[in-house]
Amino acid sequence: MAPTETDLNRKLAQTIEQRAGSGPSEIVAGWQSMLRDMLIRMQPYLMPGAMVTFQQLLPGEKAFFNRLVEEVPVPTKCLAFYLPPSVRHQMMGGQAVDTHEPGLSDAGVLVASRVDSHDVIVNALFALAACTPAVDVYEQGQLVAGYQYSSIDACRFELGSVLKRHLLQERMRHNLHMENEK
Repeated sequence: MAPTETDLNRKLAQTIEQRAGSGPSEIVAGWQSMLRDMLIRMQPYLMPGAMVTFQQLLPGEKAFFNRLVEEVPVPTKCLAFYLPPSVRHQMMGGQAVDTHEPGLSDAGVLVASRVDSHDVIVNALFALAACTPAVDVYEQGQLVAGYQYSSIDACRFELGSVLKRHLLQERMRHNLHMENEK
């Protein structure tokens, strides 16, 4: 018997709950805190409305970054940086690995936030085949939105809209919560 749409929706909801849980999560809060720390460390190099990356990129990473810059508009009130796999591997004590090497799981990540606050962070993972490209949005230690894409191209195409949707809100969720407590 083929699964119904209701069965598939239920299975998807269970997968999401197992992945992030509902409500505040120590794991999610820790991840958001780590991303916030990266944004703070990168602050001297970040420019409003522009995407930046590291000086030393491998050829495949440089080509990937150039496509990101061309295809993903960063709103002027936002900051964004591309973390290539080679830099991430070096940060973790390994050697630089090019995005074309077999067995590599992704082509890097993009981290973005508002210029004036890192309370909301957008984190895009450009996963390669066998994994799923995705964009997660974190706010106040919670995963507030998650998007999955069939390809890196689809992820890149939608990313500018996701940045606008989540980083240009005048009244973010935590501001509304704080006003309701008054």
